[in-house]
Amino acid sequence: MDRGDGRTKYLLRGEGAGSVFVIDEKTGNIHVTKPLDREEKDEYRLIATATDWQTDRALEPSSTFIIRVQDINDNPPLFEEEPYSATVPEMANIGTSIIQVTATDADDPTYGNSARLVYTLVQGKQFFSVDPQTGILRTAVPDMDRETQDQYLVVLQAKDMGGHLGGEGERGRGGEKRGEEERGGEGRREGGRGGERRGEEGRGERRGEERREEERGEEGRGERRGERGDEGRGGEGR
Repeated sequence: MDRGDGRTKYLLRGEGAGSVFVIDEKTGNIHVTKPLDREEKDEYRLIATATDWQTDRALEPSSTFIIRVQDINDNPPLFEEEPYSATVPEMANIGTSIIQVTATDADDPTYGNSARLVYTLVQGKQFFSVDPQTGILRTAVPDMDRETQDQYLVVLQAKDMGGHLGGEGERGRGGEKRGEEERGGEGRREGGRGGERRGEEGRGERRGEERREEERGEEGRGERRGERGDEGRGGEGR
């Protein structure tokens, strides 16, 4: 308490004194030096003392007090596992429990709705349902047939009541259909290579025919040359 004579000086010690909190030596007002994060530290214990300005002797008993950092909604929900994977029996009844997903929020659960979570389905609503409070995933259709579809991609979202959206948890979808398409593509590629081979064979046959025609042409020219030679020799004899 300031006595008004200018002899009182206020001192502060404890957690964060001088770094997080500073005190005005003349008035005793305490100020913060930087933004506080409740998730980093939610409480500080400090001691303030009024002393004589010249001798630093305490003029009255020290005052101990606690500063609690009030939470704000500054953290989104996070799923504990991602991606999730689960199985369900074929021909299961509607409402069969499959898996429970869990998200956490670093905000203060005792203050407001910052840490109260709600689960929703983003993808897969036509086949599954999720309990908004517990995160339990259940079947929404009867008689699921493995031969019709053996895997599903389900995307869930966690949101706190303050409006922060969390990351999405999902299950991966199988690649059998993609594999069949790839195998079909390989067959088409092989067919293409077969066509190339047939094309090469056709070109080889044409080249062979051309060579045979050239050979026949050379033979014909040789015969004609032989005939002319015989005629010439006959003329000499005459």
